[in-house]
Amino acid sequence: MLGPALEAPFKITSLKRRRVNESVSHQIRQAIFSGLLAPGHKLPPERELAERFQTSRVALREALRALEKEGMITIKRGFGGGAFVADFDNALRALGASLNTVVKLGRAKSAYLTEVRTILEPQIVRLATQRATPADLRAIESVVVMQEEELGRVELSRKFDLEFHRRLADAAHNPILNIVVNAVNESIRDAILRSKLSRDMRTQVVGFHRRIFEAVQNQNEVLAQTIMAEHVAGVQCHIEGADEQTPSDTFQT
Repeated sequence: MLGPALEAPFKITSLKRRRVNESVSHQIRQAIFSGLLAPGHKLPPERELAERFQTSRVALREALRALEKEGMITIKRGFGGGAFVADFDNALRALGASLNTVVKLGRAKSAYLTEVRTILEPQIVRLATQRATPADLRAIESVVVMQEEELGRVELSRKFDLEFHRRLADAAHNPILNIVVNAVNESIRDAILRSKLSRDMRTQVVGFHRRIFEAVQNQNEVLAQTIMAEHVAGVQCHIEGADEQTPSDTFQT
């Protein structure tokens, strides 16, 4: 279902001495930040926007493409399409994509991302011990149970590892922390999935998740933070060992 069309036009000022498309994107961006354009609002058609900005449709399209890359808007094609102000989920995807680009360019090695995780994850789990609802606890435990069941299979899967951390972030009930930690975890995802875990090591990871869940369930903040810090550090040691063995694949997907 498409969001509501923009009812009242937002204010447009004369273009400054900068590239035209940058001035256009700046004004639309500021209208979104100020709340004049809310998530789901549809921008006026290209022709109308170009006339109001007194610019070409080529420059307007460049501005809209830039905003789309930032995660500020989404552009839908076909009947009923157009440019729509994006929501949090779209902004999260854009942030994750930006971090992934930095990682693949070699500017943010997994060790740097782990430093951020070492700061964020214990705080996430601290908040989760305070704020987790019964539904949150059930969601977290369901992931742990699925991981424990997988330990009895011949083929081991890693698909639930980051899901456990995503559900902990949800339980913290802080949308900003949620966006940041999920973007960081998505950026380190390739390195985690590339590393190979023995069955003993896999059992250890799942054991950490079980202990973290139980500490959250029992509202033991200190214990939950301690276990999480140990868990993140252990994962990083394993990733660094895997990267040293396959240096040419460090940033391949």
